[in-house]
Amino acid sequence: MRLVREVAGRGRPVVLLHGGYGLDHTYLQPWIEADAQLIYPDLRGCGRTPREGLAEATLETLCDDLEELRAELGHGRWTVLGHSFGSYVAQEYALRYPDRVEALALVGSTPAFDYPDVVGANLTARGTPEQAALLEKAVSAPLSSDDEFRRGWNLLLPLYFHRFDPGIAQRMDARMTYSAPALFHGFRMLARFNTLARLGELERPVLVATGRHDWITPPAQGADRLARGIPHARVAIFEESGHFPFIEERERFNAVLAEFLRSARR
Repeated sequence: MRLVREVAGRGRPVVLLHGGYGLDHTYLQPWIEADAQLIYPDLRGCGRTPREGLAEATLETLCDDLEELRAELGHGRWTVLGHSFGSYVAQEYALRYPDRVEALALVGSTPAFDYPDVVGANLTARGTPEQAALLEKAVSAPLSSDDEFRRGWNLLLPLYFHRFDPGIAQRMDARMTYSAPALFHGFRMLARFNTLARLGELERPVLVATGRHDWITPPAQGADRLARGIPHARVAIFEESGHFPFIEERERFNAVLAEFLRSARR
């Protein structure tokens, strides 16, 4: 699968994997900055990348797509930064192709989605009945269209921020290409995702970054478990952020990322 991608900057390559699943790479811009060549692919079935083979795709399939992209671009190794669903692809890729990973950055991540009670409690505490009903619908069956996904995502988006800014939501929405089939298939892939027993194999430099107020990958279920399992993991908790620390605390996030990249390349 040839992934549609955008490339910006020069230097050592960093590939940035978007979340969703069913969103695209554009919400990562312009927030994340680095002295590097930044590569932004749309994962299979997302954004402008074709939806061919989406129904049968696994996380391993997405990793193989990513490996094809690396080979096509001619990089021997690269740093892999994954946000949300992209961080699960990043973990699997680093386990599947360890020699191709220079360093790994996991943002808003967890090693397994095995805490539905916590997510449910957070949704009850922070969300509305309308948001809860939408999530239940999206998990149980495919949404009817990409436009329904778009409307639903914008309804849910305030949950993902510590301090929601409608202006930022509008900027994210303006460039986004939504994929309802990918969203539903992503839930199916997540049901099988679990790297807990394999975290010790991640021996490259790893940055784990999360927002203190992240409702979907809270520090206790995400960053803390990743840090316990990954040798020499570096953890950065962003006290004023939800699921998007690179937006809510952009300056600090980019400073943390820059220092991590410098140290990983020594």
